[in-house]
Amino acid sequence: MKFSKTIIPADNVCSLTWYADTLIDWVGGGTAFHPDGRQSRSIVHWAFPFDSAQATEDGRFAVIYQRLGTKALLLREGKLLRELNRSFYHAHVYEYPICIWRHADGRTLIAHCPEEYCRLEIDDAETGEHLTSGMARKPADFFHSRLAVNSDGTRLLSAGWIWHPLDCVVTFDIAEALRNSSHLDKGSWAPVSHDVSLTEESSACWQTNNRMILSASKEEDESREAKPISQDHLYLHPLGIGVYDVVSRKYVQSVVIGELSGTMMPLGTSHVVCFFDHPKIISLDSGETIMRWKELNTGNQKSSICMNDTFIPPMAIDAKNQRFAVFGPGGITVIHIE
Repeated sequence: MKFSKTIIPADNVCSLTWYADTLIDWVGGGTAFHPDGRQSRSIVHWAFPFDSAQATEDGRFAVIYQRLGTKALLLREGKLLRELNRSFYHAHVYEYPICIWRHADGRTLIAHCPEEYCRLEIDDAETGEHLTSGMARKPADFFHSRLAVNSDGTRLLSAGWIWHPLDCVVTFDIAEALRNSSHLDKGSWAPVSHDVSLTEESSACWQTNNRMILSASKEEDESREAKPISQDHLYLHPLGIGVYDVVSRKYVQSVVIGELSGTMMPLGTSHVVCFFDHPKIISLDSGETIMRWKELNTGNQKSSICMNDTFIPPMAIDAKNQRFAVFGPGGITVIHIE
């Protein structure tokens, strides 16, 4: 497998998102880092400790937020459109649940939890209209986090947690949610691991429009005997990765990689990049590590729950173009996998 590596000189980077081949630091006011090394500096200062950002592919809308806080800003063409908030409840220990994307009808939508930690809402970014309010809601007791929409904007996943605490993943049909907002109170839960008390669904990403890649936590009791993976009954194993089909509601692949995965980025349907500690390419057929970049520190996040020692550097993932960027002491490193 081939790749190219580019280093863009940069300092004081707060966040990274892709806009074509340029990287934008929206938290830093919209400073742009071009692939040829040029920088378009911004004089905007938000006067608040935001540390994370998301943006639409066309760069028109962006959201900046404090990962372990309650405040977010919605930007349109780099200017403040409105403030957003989430519930204070345990907000200091888990990642702010928010996602922004362009819907098939042309609207830009936002999924977030503006009222309660367990109540998802979908808003029209342009107008601020709440598209999923107006009816009785009884949301399940779930801490939504790390929201992500599939490539065609039809399904939403939430890689959050339930008390006590336990990492879990739930998915939603966006069209159904816009028709009937109570769908956001239940959704479709990924099946729990073989031993739910020891293995959790620690992170997730979309592989295709109907399939997710899930990663598992580490089994606490390492002395337990390893269980063979049966192709007739696949499930998520400790320190493993599984591909789960949300339509058939079955795992279609399962491998053990022997280490934590952290945040993930799919590479087609045969490989995945895992970012815990450093980036690495994993085969979904064998669990073998194909390539590592040990020189890049991509942090130690392994759950939506972030403790005091959790480090998450500014990083931008672009699964569509099979590339990622991470900021470190040497500047912004861009890896493009061919």
